[in-house]
Amino acid sequence: MEAKLMGKEKSINILRKETGIKPENVGYLSNAIETIDGHLSNLIGRKRLQAAAYIISKDNKIFAHNSMGKLLYNDDKKDFQPDSIRLIASITKVFVAISILQLVEKGKIRLDQPVAEIIEEFRTPVHEKINIFHLLTHTSGIRPDPGAFFEPYPLDWRWFDSKNWIKDSLRDFLLLEPGVEWRYSSTGFTILSEIITRASGVYAEKYIIDNVVKPLGMNNTFFDVPEELTDRVCFTSEEDMHWFEKDKKRPKWAAPRGSGGLYSTLEDLQKLGQMLINKGTLNGVRILSRKAVESMTRNQLKGVRNYCWSAGGVEMEYGLGMNVYSNNTFLSPGSFSHEGAGLSGLYMDPVENMVFAYICPLEEDVGWEAEAVINLRNIVWSGII
Repeated sequence: MEAKLMGKEKSINILRKETGIKPENVGYLSNAIETIDGHLSNLIGRKRLQAAAYIISKDNKIFAHNSMGKLLYNDDKKDFQPDSIRLIASITKVFVAISILQLVEKGKIRLDQPVAEIIEEFRTPVHEKINIFHLLTHTSGIRPDPGAFFEPYPLDWRWFDSKNWIKDSLRDFLLLEPGVEWRYSSTGFTILSEIITRASGVYAEKYIIDNVVKPLGMNNTFFDVPEELTDRVCFTSEEDMHWFEKDKKRPKWAAPRGSGGLYSTLEDLQKLGQMLINKGTLNGVRILSRKAVESMTRNQLKGVRNYCWSAGGVEMEYGLGMNVYSNNTFLSPGSFSHEGAGLSGLYMDPVENMVFAYICPLEEDVGWEAEAVINLRNIVWSGII
């Protein structure tokens, strides 16, 4: 079904996938959905977003699945569809965390295990205290993401394309002891992906697809999108397309893309979110044990400060590879989430049994947009009756 809303300059098509579920039947206000559509339409009209799409479910019943905007940065004729495919960036880290916990369940590794026991490059006085728990909670002290402290000359990602990528990723000194401060590190999750490879005997990307993606029936989630589905992929820049093509020619020694390489759809993300709310199962298939999910989705830190992106030293709440919340505006205590740059997010509220996922591709010159994350989240939760 198609509707139109006025953006700042022109009307914007709203594409709605019929789900057969009325919002009020699951305890949600229909007019909140109209507010969401108007809010996102306005951001597109203001040239903050190229497109926007979202999905909301309660009790595993999808009652809203809408999209708007354009699929391609250079083509106004192709609409972003509810089932369009988009790079979900750092939401990939959730898949890595799940895979690590699966290997913990099997006794292959343990959370307090020093990484140096698995990866020889960590056998230095600087790195030998780092363990798997530190990597999962972003408290290892190894390089944070470039720009996390608005540093004028940030370290770059060149190590990722190096044949000796592990050694090159560890070249900077640790400024802090492990466990002291929360510093968001995609490098750490690339290392975790290498641990998956070594502990399982299967290349991390294949392990994730075989042990998380396929069992959940996430049929539109890939590290490498099949050629026949390329016309469904959203691109926001020429550089976006360049990396997509470059990834098709990755050498065998390349670093695994566990920090942010998956492409997916909203319906697939909803399945992942519902599995976690269900304490590890979906449609009769168990991905994780109940206790593993509980450990993943509760706060694992105490007295750890966060200074990334002007956080100002707040005490950080974080699970095993997930943001967790005891007090975050309208979200119920015990909710958890992960976001992806560029822009995407997956939020789960176990008290309300609600999953909310969004894909809001940014305009090329926009680095982040609070209104498409924080404001949007508040609108969504305000609809709960």
